[in-house]
Amino acid sequence: MIEEIAPVFLFVLIGYIFKVAKEDISHELTEFVIYFSLPALALSKIRHLEYNDIIFKVIGISYVAMFIAFVFSLALGKLMKLSRKDLATFMMVSIFGNTSFVGFSYIESLYSMKEVVYALVYDQLGTFVALLTFGIAIISWGANKQDSHKEHVLKQIFLSPPLIAIVVAVYFHGVDFPAYLEGILDKLQATLIPLVTIIVGMKLELKSLGSYFKENVLALFVKMFLTPLAMLGLMHLFFDMTKTWSKVTFLEIAMPPMTMATVYAIKGGLNKNLAINALALGILVSFVSIVAWNMFLGM
Repeated sequence: MIEEIAPVFLFVLIGYIFKVAKEDISHELTEFVIYFSLPALALSKIRHLEYNDIIFKVIGISYVAMFIAFVFSLALGKLMKLSRKDLATFMMVSIFGNTSFVGFSYIESLYSMKEVVYALVYDQLGTFVALLTFGIAIISWGANKQDSHKEHVLKQIFLSPPLIAIVVAVYFHGVDFPAYLEGILDKLQATLIPLVTIIVGMKLELKSLGSYFKENVLALFVKMFLTPLAMLGLMHLFFDMTKTWSKVTFLEIAMPPMTMATVYAIKGGLNKNLAINALALGILVSFVSIVAWNMFLGM
């Protein structure tokens, strides 16, 4: 498992070293990811999904989990009397999980590549769609953008290249593109994981790692313990938790904060240090928490 997750730390380190030695080009890399890498992933994977009742259960569970995380994080943030910007950041790292790279790696390590399809559905049709809609609304609210607020949010949602790609992928479901086009999409989507983690490395400020420690701990408590615990109770009531798909789905709920949510939060003007620190600490905590949750599921 360590071998599977190790590239996360390697790419973060590469990004940080490049920033220190050369310059911070995270803005340009973020634009490339949003306009090319993410749309390519959606077009490649979602077109070939086999839709059945389990797929729709996975999608439904993802939205219920994010709603519960939203309620917990909003209530806790209000109790802490966080500022508007900090509250929005706190909610972003508490609601959206790293269900792609970290999630895929854990699922492949603990189960097999075959089960990664459930993680893919959770990520692309659950977490990612919610990030591009509800997440952008939270960011816009937290950054307190006054100019044509509603129009601005709607434009960001409906003109987002990844969301457009998801719609196109659903429309062309089951359709095989020409071989040369499939090859281009494969190469573009392969850039996603290295780039988003390098971006995080470039945004990382080691001197401020101890700042917002209380907020980070509470955000991780909501994201990686409280929400999974609540969802475990609900899933036991409605689903057979001995099934592999339900275990994989539950582990996706328990993943650490999402890399792209952090990137979007920073890009949107939220609290950079709070977002980055929650991301970094979450990955470290996941080495223990995900393994512990998986052992619990097997009891």
